[in-house]
Amino acid sequence: MNHFADRARKRLTTIRYLVVACLLSATSAEAQRFKYQDDGVALWARLSISSQVARFNTDIPSRDVDTWRHDASLRFNGEWVSENALIYGLRLEYDSDSHTAEALQRDEIYAYFVADFGRVELGEQDGPADRLAFHAPIIGLGQIRGDFARYAGRQALLSAYDTSDATKLIYLSPPTGGLRYGISYSPERTANTGARRARDRTQQENAIELGVQYQQPLSGWVDGWIGGLSGGYVSANAEAMTERADIDSWSAGAELKRGRLTLGCAYVWRGDSNLRTRGYDQEEVNLGFSWRGRQWKVAMSGSRTTSSRRNYNLMGVGVWMKLTAWINGRADLVRYDESTASNGKQDATVLLAELEVKI
Repeated sequence: MNHFADRARKRLTTIRYLVVACLLSATSAEAQRFKYQDDGVALWARLSISSQVARFNTDIPSRDVDTWRHDASLRFNGEWVSENALIYGLRLEYDSDSHTAEALQRDEIYAYFVADFGRVELGEQDGPADRLAFHAPIIGLGQIRGDFARYAGRQALLSAYDTSDATKLIYLSPPTGGLRYGISYSPERTANTGARRARDRTQQENAIELGVQYQQPLSGWVDGWIGGLSGGYVSANAEAMTERADIDSWSAGAELKRGRLTLGCAYVWRGDSNLRTRGYDQEEVNLGFSWRGRQWKVAMSGSRTTSSRRNYNLMGVGVWMKLTAWINGRADLVRYDESTASNGKQDATVLLAELEVKI
């Protein structure tokens, strides 16, 4: 898939002009994704094209000086409901990988089965330690877990070190009395496997993710609020030749909701998971809030990440707006500062804006 992503990225050089053309031709007509439904079979697909621009001021060496970026993503879902109400499905989510983070960074394909006892998934999909975790809300381009890190700084952790979209088998329970839990197993989680030196690769085996989430309406002086708690744990064994540590990470989060307002926070422990540096002791506290309107969403969040080698703080605000039936606007403003023994204190400010056309 990496070769396909590279080819797709090269073909996207004209997307900036396509976005402009769509803006000029957009009408008030309601944008509809492709959808087919008949006799228990439902199919839908949607193509999204976006163009992104960034401005940044930093005394940290920038990773990328190209302030224009483009992205294309495809979502496809096929589903069949049997006569006894069992659901069988296949989902494909492809992204051109221009995005470095947030919810659109996906390259997944998995089959799923849903029944009264819960949901089973097999394929490339995020695990329950990430999907069931409560943490600081993110909106727009991901704010503190977003695309700003392409230019300067590091992202917030938000939740436990997970296995991302490694091939795995997942079970998610149905909500029962406000409680939901999940478990997954992945034979292998790899990254950067083309590196010539084994120590530059990620090769983790027998990865297990556990996630749990509990939500209930609150009573008394907090009537109208819904409270939630979450926990996640991830474990995996590193290949000895990579000289990296095993994955051993956990997180605990909390969330409060009232109407359109959401408050979230989390504590994350990653230790030296998948690192060559032992005793790194990386941990984080993050918190924030979001407000969701009918045509717009806004969130503000912050995090403090500490370790034996590097400490950094993030503060960001993100906005999502539905500009027309076909076009969404998104933006982030992120402030980053870090301190290390070798470089002292450094900081950066990054502003990103994006137009997304959905077909």
